[in-house]
Amino acid sequence: MDLDPIPQVFEADPYPVYSELRERHPVHYVAARDLWVLSRHSHVQAALRDPETYSSAYGVVPNGFVPDKPTIIVLDGDPHTAMRKAVQRAFTPRRIEALSARIRSFARGLVDALPDGEVDAFAQFTDPLPLFVMAELLGVDPSERAMFKRCGDVIVYASDSRPEEMIAAQRELTDYLSCVFAERRRAPRDDLISVLLTASSEGDALSEDELLGLCFLLLVAGTETTTSALGNALLLLDRDRDARRRLIGDPALLASATEEILRFESPVHGLSRVLTRDVEIDGQTIPKGARVHLLFAAANRDPRAFSDPDTFDLVRSPNHHVSFGFGVHFCLGASLARMELRVGLEEFLRRAPGYVVDTGRVVRLRSDTNRGFERLVISL
Repeated sequence: MDLDPIPQVFEADPYPVYSELRERHPVHYVAARDLWVLSRHSHVQAALRDPETYSSAYGVVPNGFVPDKPTIIVLDGDPHTAMRKAVQRAFTPRRIEALSARIRSFARGLVDALPDGEVDAFAQFTDPLPLFVMAELLGVDPSERAMFKRCGDVIVYASDSRPEEMIAAQRELTDYLSCVFAERRRAPRDDLISVLLTASSEGDALSEDELLGLCFLLLVAGTETTTSALGNALLLLDRDRDARRRLIGDPALLASATEEILRFESPVHGLSRVLTRDVEIDGQTIPKGARVHLLFAAANRDPRAFSDPDTFDLVRSPNHHVSFGFGVHFCLGASLARMELRVGLEEFLRRAPGYVVDTGRVVRLRSDTNRGFERLVISL
């Protein structure tokens, strides 16, 4: 069995390899990638709790890509704290809650436009919904969705992307955002970009480059992760139709179901860190400077942390999955992603309670980290 976890992200069933890693090789070195892999829940959580040792500053994907504009996901220490403080001024629960009605409106509009018969749920629902929502939040033009997606795919689905392609995609998107910033400085609106451009009384406003990096991250990672989660949810609920019927009969279960979907089919299967010192785990020393991949999807099915972990349980409690990370790098957009997943599923099930996935025509996109789709053919 090949114990390189990276190609497993886009395989039909990666979990046997993840189980073998977790149960027999919990601290595993993939020589071909010069990559160490941690797959047990306790090890992954301990790494996430220790950002001083497990640094994000050298890139958080296995190939080590780092954006050329500073962004929160690849910052450590005081710079990370300062940016997170600034972002939290705008990414407030009140602002996210205010989006609820717009999320439902977007979702309902998309599902009501679906024709009877066969549709590609990825192209017509799971992909556009998060992009519409993020465009609304940031205050960018949703008609640019094709450009956002094209640039994002080059970076998120990086298995086949060359470094120069990734840099060009980032520059195209940041050039666009620079133009938006100039417009918002002239005429501020009630959107996230306008708020972040305004200096706070605490003096924690972001620099131009920091703001570009943040908005770049939100448009790329902040949309693709939710797209992947929605697609995984639709496929999962097609396989477990009893669970689907329970959700249709009792929408109040959607809150706990959302957490279980995120645990059972994590939209991000893993992210990487680089060690700032030697670390010993279970008698194995990982040297300073090594890149360590934290395999969230394996940790989320660790029997040491979850009872009957390979069973999809709509009412699982507690459910301490690590799909949004943990500690200081816990995903700032987690509440928004949860809301989109919950509302999107509710609206899709209202429109098409008896949908059927054509599993023979499901195509997963190639990615080192994100478990998403290129096509998700569904009969309504």
